Amino acid sequence: MSVPVIGSSTFSSVCRRTLLILETEEQLDSDVLSAGPSTSSNLQSEHSGSNTSSQQPCTSPIPKRSRQLKLFGSTRGNELSEVEKSSIDKSLIKMISVDYQPLSLVDNIGFLEYSKKLQPLYKPPSRKTLTMKLLPDEYNKIATILKSMLRSINNVSSITTDMWTSDSNRAYLTVTCHFIFNDRLYSPVLATREIIKIHTGANIATSISDILIEWGILDKIVTIVSDNGANIKNAINEHLRKYHHPCVAHTLNLIVNDAITSNEELLNVLKKCRALVGHFKHSVSASTKLKEIQNQMNVPELKVKQDVSTRWNSSLIMLERLIQIKASLSAAITFLPHAPNFLTALEWELISDCLPLLKPFEIMTVELSGEHYPTLSMVIPLIRGLQYTLKNKTTTTAAGTLLKKTAIDVVARRLGILESNKIVAKATFLDPRFKKTGFGLVDNANNTEKWITDEINSIMRNTQENETFNMPINTEPNLLWEHFYSKVSQI
Repeated sequence: MSVPVIGSSTFSSVCRRTLLILETEEQLDSDVLSAGPSTSSNLQSEHSGSNTSSQQPCTSPIPKRSRQLKLFGSTRGNELSEVEKSSIDKSLIKMISVDYQPLSLVDNIGFLEYSKKLQPLYKPPSRKTLTMKLLPDEYNKIATILKSMLRSINNVSSITTDMWTSDSNRAYLTVTCHFIFNDRLYSPVLATREIIKIHTGANIATSISDILIEWGILDKIVTIVSDNGANIKNAINEHLRKYHHPCVAHTLNLIVNDAITSNEELLNVLKKCRALVGHFKHSVSASTKLKEIQNQMNVPELKVKQDVSTRWNSSLIMLERLIQIKASLSAAITFLPHAPNFLTALEWELISDCLPLLKPFEIMTVELSGEHYPTLSMVIPLIRGLQYTLKNKTTTTAAGTLLKKTAIDVVARRLGILESNKIVAKATFLDPRFKKTGFGLVDNANNTEKWITDEINSIMRNTQENETFNMPINTEPNLLWEHFYSKVSQI
């Protein structure tokens, strides 16, 4: 969705408004000239009349005018213009929005001092002004532009939605829409709303519907993407009556969790790794000793990584880091009398055996999490690539073999059906990178070709009927296309 800076033009205008200049000697001389004879003329007169000075009356010298300080430019040197202040306010709003800064930033002493150093004449808005006026005004401007874009398109490719709970235990629903405008993909967040009522399908559907009606796209939605929760699926299928497409990245998370939780030996090793990592995370002496050992071994200073129970890929990251620092970690543990039990050689082998099986899931998740390119057409080829990769991995431990078998089975059960899904299959077929090659089964590719052909024929028939109705005067040019239309209809 470019760090805002104050432009040089702002500084230039400030300088022009505040710069005091001293009149040049030429200007002073010209003023003196207007008051009497020039200095050179006086000198010449004095030199030529030195012998007769006693015969001429003595004249008093011309008084010098005092030097004046003049304000260059505007006389309002102690304040910014409305245009300049508005420009800096806009940059402040952009910084808060883009960098996710708290609104309390404008009350921070350090920020106020920094702002004053950058521009002494600028006074940042109060938090109240920021909340009640500046942010709503900027939001309304952007919303007006976005609504205009949405009105001009026929369909919104999809919306993605998810529910989450904040640290204060309040539930929220976020809706993001995805559409193409002027050959560019846009993915703006439409709203984040608090869900106060119980999370039933009907209540969730009402919240989503209100947002879509507000933006005028309720009848333009092609599909809605969400996780596999029963309540959100019920809201989309039964109440909104829209096509629901499960989030593939979320499904991958479920697949890996299923494969890991059914592998008791791997679970025990993960539990032991968490205890080891937790000790180095919470013990200053342990982390310091690890750092000293790494310096002595002349290897990069790397800390342990703690995993999170709700995200399987954090477990992958934890295991990868343990493999990276295995040597320094095993050396440091010998100096720590209260450290937990270290991993055995067999447990290290198990980790090394399972990591190559988990890594493809992370790669696929990253591929499908792109924000600047469509990802639906990539789903089928990536699923087939994942299955191929897992089948060709060689395992050396019982835990690795079980993980491989379970992962392959769950992938086929949860994701195999997507190759016969009309929307997903047509997206893959129409992608020039994949076409039929992206499919695992030839029958699925042929069925998709037939779906697309039938759809094109239907569109062409409707187009011909409309053209015949709208242009009854001259239909001869259509004769030139009859041969082509007949060939298409036979495909």
